[in-house]
Amino acid sequence: MLRKLLILLVCLVSFALNMVAEASGTEITALHWGVSKENVFRVVLDCTGPTDAQAVLNDDSLMVSVEGGLKPYVSKDYKVKSDTVDHVELQATGEKTVLQLPLTRKLASGDYKIFVLKKDPATKRPDRIVIDIANSNSNFTPVSGTEAVIPSTPTKPTFDIGGGIKGKMITLDPGHGGTDPGAIGKQGTKEKDITLKIAMKVRDYLLDKGAQVSMTRTTDKDVFGPDATDAQELQARVDVAQANDADLFVSIHCNASTNPNIGGISSYFFPKTDYDKIAASAIQDDLTKKFGLDDLGVRQANFYVNKRSSMPTVLIETAFISNQKEEKLLRSNWFQSKMAKAIADGIEDYFAATGGGQ
Repeated sequence: MLRKLLILLVCLVSFALNMVAEASGTEITALHWGVSKENVFRVVLDCTGPTDAQAVLNDDSLMVSVEGGLKPYVSKDYKVKSDTVDHVELQATGEKTVLQLPLTRKLASGDYKIFVLKKDPATKRPDRIVIDIANSNSNFTPVSGTEAVIPSTPTKPTFDIGGGIKGKMITLDPGHGGTDPGAIGKQGTKEKDITLKIAMKVRDYLLDKGAQVSMTRTTDKDVFGPDATDAQELQARVDVAQANDADLFVSIHCNASTNPNIGGISSYFFPKTDYDKIAASAIQDDLTKKFGLDDLGVRQANFYVNKRSSMPTVLIETAFISNQKEEKLLRSNWFQSKMAKAIADGIEDYFAATGGGQ
């Protein structure tokens, strides 16, 4: 009898856990925004499965509650370009995610619409929640029902690809800095000093190519502040890219190992967009073609800046500061310049290779 009760209890617990898993199974994996040629502001939430959403319009904000959680790498705050919405915020609250859209002008109930789009295997688009909001002088028409077709003229993505490097915004992140020296070589070389020197040279090469460049730091300083947690410091770097509407975010580092004989170059990505791996491969290819160092390849990793930035992001490990030969190279001006040029060339190759839309 006791054994039967235990079996029944296990079954009930298992059923309850499955119910919880199913209830919270849908998650938001990405947020995109843009403004159409009709001057309609659109926010799209990519989801892992079918879900539903409800909107509440207040005088100063539009709040959308989505049935589903939020992937931890999705940015929580997006600066947008709209004459109606100031910025976009995502807040996870258990099994729901709240999308907050602070308004710069009062909307009527007919000035916005919300609908769902089912997964489309042909275009490889996931399930989506779509929110359209009328900007000033919008050509805005309501959508009937719960389904709609994405316009043939796509809205501007949150990052640009293709069409060459000219005019593209690239955020460069010299790893570490200030109170954080990073890895330290046998000769006392500090990673934070090398990454800054290389990044500044990359900036100059990119500007010569016609790109725009924003930097997380241009001096030996903490980006967030000296008393920041790791998450605060790394998020501060991501925030620079987000605030500048970067089309590509490149974080530059020096590698290190307890084995002094290990050396080489590697590039890391996280597949939050279709272009993270493409960008990493383009940069890694140029780096390894121009140096006689070991090619450690393009690798997927859960680095904070790669996961939590909305645009394609590459983290580069230029060489091993723990390897005496490579530390000597990292200290030399010619190597820093050559490394910087290879990174800039790889970025240029990435924008030349990609095309179409997001």
